[in-house]
Amino acid sequence: MASRKGFLGTEDEEKTLSAPTMARSRGQLGSAYAPGAFFTFEGGLGACISLPDFSTTVDDAPIHAVTKAQIILRLQEVWQSWFTRSYAVGTGDRHTAPRQCLDEALLKGATVAPLGADRLAFLSPLRMGYAPAPLTFVCNKCRLFRRFESAHDLARNIDRLRKTQCTTADGKGHCQWRQLDVIFVHWSGEWMPATPGRWEWDDRKNGLQLSGEECNVCGKSDFKLNTDSPRIGQWHFYCANPTCGHKRSDEWRQNDLFTTEMFGDTANKRVSERRMEPISYRASSAYYAQSEQFVLFPESEHQLIAMLEPQRQSELAAFIGRQFRFGGGELTPDEMKAALLAAGKASEWETYESLLRMCDMARGMGDKAPLEMAEKELKKLIDRWTTSDPPLVQPRVALPPAIKVQLAMRSEYTSRFDPFVLAVEHEALTRGKLSAAPDGGRAEFVRFNHLDNDLAPKDADEKAAQEAKTQHLMTKLGIADLGLIREFDLCRFTHGYTRVSATPNLEKRNQLMSVRLRLFEPLRNGKRPIYVVTQGNEAMYVRLDPHAVYKWLQAVGVVDLPDWDENGTVRLGGKILEVAQPFGRYFSLLKEDEAVTYRYV
Repeated sequence: MASRKGFLGTEDEEKTLSAPTMARSRGQLGSAYAPGAFFTFEGGLGACISLPDFSTTVDDAPIHAVTKAQIILRLQEVWQSWFTRSYAVGTGDRHTAPRQCLDEALLKGATVAPLGADRLAFLSPLRMGYAPAPLTFVCNKCRLFRRFESAHDLARNIDRLRKTQCTTADGKGHCQWRQLDVIFVHWSGEWMPATPGRWEWDDRKNGLQLSGEECNVCGKSDFKLNTDSPRIGQWHFYCANPTCGHKRSDEWRQNDLFTTEMFGDTANKRVSERRMEPISYRASSAYYAQSEQFVLFPESEHQLIAMLEPQRQSELAAFIGRQFRFGGGELTPDEMKAALLAAGKASEWETYESLLRMCDMARGMGDKAPLEMAEKELKKLIDRWTTSDPPLVQPRVALPPAIKVQLAMRSEYTSRFDPFVLAVEHEALTRGKLSAAPDGGRAEFVRFNHLDNDLAPKDADEKAAQEAKTQHLMTKLGIADLGLIREFDLCRFTHGYTRVSATPNLEKRNQLMSVRLRLFEPLRNGKRPIYVVTQGNEAMYVRLDPHAVYKWLQAVGVVDLPDWDENGTVRLGGKILEVAQPFGRYFSLLKEDEAVTYRYV
């Protein structure tokens, strides 16, 4: 995006002229109307560009420190993975500079240097500034073209513009001006209004030059724009001097100023990489807001989410072992007793001893049924000790070597597809929503085969029939759990933008180009804005029956399907975790190949 100065004039004008703000929903302002976006107000009266709100009042997002930490972790991942993918398109004869990939604020030499929390402003998008753009106008009758440098420049010359005499054949009246709705954009994230001149590198002056702003035949600086062609790329400027009318080219072209300056004296050898695209400001490719989204969990589950931090890998490993039942041998009675007494749970140990005596008594009497019942209760008791949160007795965990390898390569996964993140988040969802106690009579989660009073029919028989039918259909579909989460909390944040492409590279003229991820312009305090929107929506929760999933994977014929004992202790998720494969944030690692398990689940 051009700097704010480009729209408001000089530095002095910046201090006195403040961009107006618009009213939109938070969701709209944080995405479609985020800084750098082009739009028009209702009724189509003029095109504008969004700007950050530069007022002294800062609308801080009402989020916890844990949520900020999650955003920062995801930003670091996004910035690094974007850079890696974008930088990789360079070749030996066509070097890619780091600045072609990421905003300079995120770079230190050729490496990514993520911004910390002290350099970011987490904002609630309540207000967004805007300015008219592009400031280019064409007469509907005589095609005369006019361009202004800033809103201040336009305001100062508006009367002269209105009184411009039209040069059509009838020679009567003033020009009928319309704002030109076409701009030039580039995958560097820059844009330009239309202009007769073209940015080139001047080897003699060792600097940039906007050449062609004057007719190279008569020397006049007034131009007309022929927009007769239905193809925008074939519009062209020609001299407005009635005795000249020289047409420089059959097509109008523009070079990206940022890329031209970066290439310097090699710019003339890399023309295709500098060429901008003429498009309507309404086109989707003019602006892509870069956003991420994740689930928000109650404060009670923040400690669980904190296990995902790099320095807490041992806790994460223990959690995975417990969650997927990777047992490392049975605990001895002495180990369990010591743990319970240390936790002040002597009564729990007394219950264990009582059940143990019942087992001994039944065994001595040869009474099989009471023995089986007592042993079953013993097992349930130990399971409760080892699976409670936190566990009363820490279970023995023996992670398979494949899981340890997966833990070591977590950095190769993106958060969205990281199986460890998914496992932790699902457990947080289970504790915070799926198994949460009713709040004021309303359950956080309602199963469709066990309806509550709000969702169920009033008639008891009708309710029972509906639940039975639902259960029957769930079984046929291989669904183990199905219901409504009444308030599913999400956090969505927008951190920057791109133009031409929403992904780190694109193919243009048979070449892969690096797409540059731009941050939003700094606020008055020098911090970069991150626009955060949190909201609670209703959501459907579906959990598939692992037995049905395993049979389906067998039918598909995935080549790496692990062996799984359906009657064993290890859960299917644990076996799948052993064969998980990263496939890249932008699916860059996905190749057409044989079917593998993790892609299907």
